Amino acid sequence: MPTIAPVTITWSIDHLLTHGDTDIFPYPLEFRFIADRKAEIAVELARQEIGNYRPMSALESLVPKSRYNFRVAHQLFPIDCVLLTSAIHVIGDELERSRLLPDQGPFSYRYLPSENFVMFAENCRYGDWLRAQYLRLPFANDEFTHIVEADISEFYQRIYHHRLENTLLVATSNKPVARFLKQFISDVRARQSFGIPVGGNASRLLAELLLNDTDHALITEGYQFTRYVDDFRLYLRSDQDPYAALAFLSEHLMTKEGLFLASAKTRVHTLEEYLERLNVSSGEDTAQADESAAQRLLEAIYDSEDSADAVEALKSEDLIGDLKDELSNEFWDVGRIRVLLRCMKHTKAADAAEFIRGHMRELLPFVKDVVLLVEELVKDGSELFNGLAEEIVKLILDPAAQRLSVARAWLLELFIRGVIPINYEQAKPLFELKGTLDIRQTLVLRGQLSDVNFFRQRKTKMDELNPWVQPAFIYAAHCLPPDEYKAWLGTLRGRLSFPLSDLFCKWAEQRA
Repeated sequence: MPTIAPVTITWSIDHLLTHGDTDIFPYPLEFRFIADRKAEIAVELARQEIGNYRPMSALESLVPKSRYNFRVAHQLFPIDCVLLTSAIHVIGDELERSRLLPDQGPFSYRYLPSENFVMFAENCRYGDWLRAQYLRLPFANDEFTHIVEADISEFYQRIYHHRLENTLLVATSNKPVARFLKQFISDVRARQSFGIPVGGNASRLLAELLLNDTDHALITEGYQFTRYVDDFRLYLRSDQDPYAALAFLSEHLMTKEGLFLASAKTRVHTLEEYLERLNVSSGEDTAQADESAAQRLLEAIYDSEDSADAVEALKSEDLIGDLKDELSNEFWDVGRIRVLLRCMKHTKAADAAEFIRGHMRELLPFVKDVVLLVEELVKDGSELFNGLAEEIVKLILDPAAQRLSVARAWLLELFIRGVIPINYEQAKPLFELKGTLDIRQTLVLRGQLSDVNFFRQRKTKMDELNPWVQPAFIYAAHCLPPDEYKAWLGTLRGRLSFPLSDLFCKWAEQRA
């Protein structure tokens, strides 16, 4: 049966450790195990016959997409994520060769793995897409008259697995890996027939591949276009009717892919109108927002958020004023708000701490960026967040966060990372949370608070725990006396239900 080579798995591990498993969830605690036991994990997974591997279900959370809209995001179990990324790495070159060239249409996520463990080419980000259009369209007055703007509604959630499998089988000669990927996605999605995990790079490349037929269909029909993920721009000549172009794209997506265009985001512009809009476009994920909103914020100055020049330029901006203005709008520019928060993190603006402390609930949709900003401000010496533990606990339990498990996870990171001190009595209300991600986070917090009696009373009931919860319990139970902890770990070998559990227990024992 087919397996994956250790060198491929090792690269995938380094990719995930360097760039993360998603751009949405906090890094999972298992990353520490993976980093410490990289070579052993690669050897173990290389022995795995991929046709027989069954992943765990993914953690799922609503994530704010705009002020009044949400999307679903997923976090795979870390070992599953390693194997999925490895499988993509095996056939990535073939998948890339099956796509049209960037200047022919599909611009986003061009597969080009590097020695620093980047999966995609550096010049295929959202800001690069905007710049490519801006460099081309002002000189196209004699060529194009109209631009059709459209994107697919709930793209990742509506991808049909059968279509994905067919596309994979055409794109790669490695049929076992293609079948493994289809089966993996089906298992993770609880054997539903549609939807792929949202948030990771492996899924991004699969989503790009799914639109191969659409890209080729547009070219065959005579349309010039550019595309960033599910966001299309059709460049129309004077002899091409915009309505007919939209009808062609809609019909192809509906009949061939079971996908639909989002009516609220479908527009037809004259070339002049579109050029006026081009500078105010923004993206949804972090990398996109960095590129596009930074261009609006600092125009040509903002080349690198880490550069001294960029930071100095940012200091002259009224970031708090801009953020207040954005939050006062009925419809938020999510990308711009996110970038303003990230800019405040880099400049360590003097008034940022006071503003953030007073607007924590309002900024809940941007909780990841808020938490990272608070962490940076505390490192820089701010004391304004001292004594905020009870307010954060109330926010975690607030009805506004009830359905947003990833938001609660990020707020809990403030305690887990030691950004905001918390004692046992203050933390007790959090221990009533029932979601899997909540339980994982609160177990780690219990361990840091040395809740020895809790772990001692429950350590014999590991079989009753969700497989996602088991490694968190083991990790957090490190607060037990070393001899007791090691003896207990010895009883767990062969009894646990998450991947590489015996190796995880061995690692935990060596940490004691």
